Amino acid sequence: MNSLNKKLVIAFFFIFMLGSFGFYVIDKAAKSRIDNIGFVGKVPSFSLTNIDGTIITEKNLNDKISIISFIFTQCEGACPIMSVNMATLQERFSSSKDIQFLSISTDPDFDTLDVLNQYSTNYSKNDNWFFLRGDILDVIKLSEQGFFLSAALLPAGHSTRFVLVDKELNIRKYYEGTVESNIFELQSDIVTLLNQG
Repeated sequence: MNSLNKKLVIAFFFIFMLGSFGFYVIDKAAKSRIDNIGFVGKVPSFSLTNIDGTIITEKNLNDKISIISFIFTQCEGACPIMSVNMATLQERFSSSKDIQFLSISTDPDFDTLDVLNQYSTNYSKNDNWFFLRGDILDVIKLSEQGFFLSAALLPAGHSTRFVLVDKELNIRKYYEGTVESNIFELQSDIVTLLNQG
């Protein structure tokens, strides 16, 4: 074997080892990322009504990755931005049956099922996004005690954060629903949970 061939073999071996090490590092980083999506708490019991009249409870979150938000239809500030961002996520994961979205009204007096249904047509392109309403005291309790989010001076005082919930009903992480970089982070974390199985 001449000198050039030896150098080529050594270079090939070096590239192969570097590639193998790279895959190892990426695999470790992915597993580390899964571990770093913390646990905030468990989704509590709740019962809210969807736009089609069906009752949605915490049991509907079993075996699904859920993204949850609090909104109201008359909102002219954060809510439209949040809903556009939720719609973007719905579109990006349209091929997955493992993901669902829940938007809970903080103004149930105005947000009747008909109003929510009309609102949903502006954003949702699939049946995996639930637009929910319930008694305002139940909504406040769910927001504050269930998801540990502010619910002062509703409807406008709701949190603008998205909540990521895994398939075992664990609250994993919060994301600012009006900030694009947070939406990219949420998208990445959804992929991480999907890869986890």
